[in-house]
Amino acid sequence: MIHKPLIIAVGSTNATKIDPVRAVFSHFFKNVKVVGVSVSSDVKDQPTDDDEMYTGAYNRAKNALDKVKGAQYGVGIEGGLHKYSYGWFERSLVVIIDKQGRIGVGSSGGLLLPNIVIKKIHQGKTLEEAVDELFGTTKIGEGVGMFGIFTNGVVTRSEGVKHGVAFALARFLHNDMGSVHLRGW
Repeated sequence: MIHKPLIIAVGSTNATKIDPVRAVFSHFFKNVKVVGVSVSSDVKDQPTDDDEMYTGAYNRAKNALDKVKGAQYGVGIEGGLHKYSYGWFERSLVVIIDKQGRIGVGSSGGLLLPNIVIKKIHQGKTLEEAVDELFGTTKIGEGVGMFGIFTNGVVTRSEGVKHGVAFALARFLHNDMGSVHLRGW
């Protein structure tokens, strides 16, 4: 007997986001089909706080879930910055929404950005544009990412996103723990 695949809709067409989603879901489920779709985050291109990142990831997950026929999960991944007392920190937030409206949230690791990068962002560039300009790369966010550049390849963008996806999916692996209080849920 052939079982229908578990369809996961990802709110992006970028392989550095789709591949980690496939890897994590395939770890827990046998027959997985991951579909990347272009959707709006409804936030600015360079989010500058955690709430905006959450909103963008939530919107991507919800819009992807609504757009892909038969999808059981929607996944949204939104990278961005957040200013702390010690400086500007960059990471990605991951939101997973299932057909019942339950939400899981996770994040990648992150790192403190050098002042030269922040200066370029304050001048209107996105993180990708700033890193590409400083390192002579092109569309670094579709490759090893800023994480890969700054860690000399030890942690790539996909590897960082994979952690965030696993952390967000953990909520669905332990439903007996009850709910958490999230905006939008």
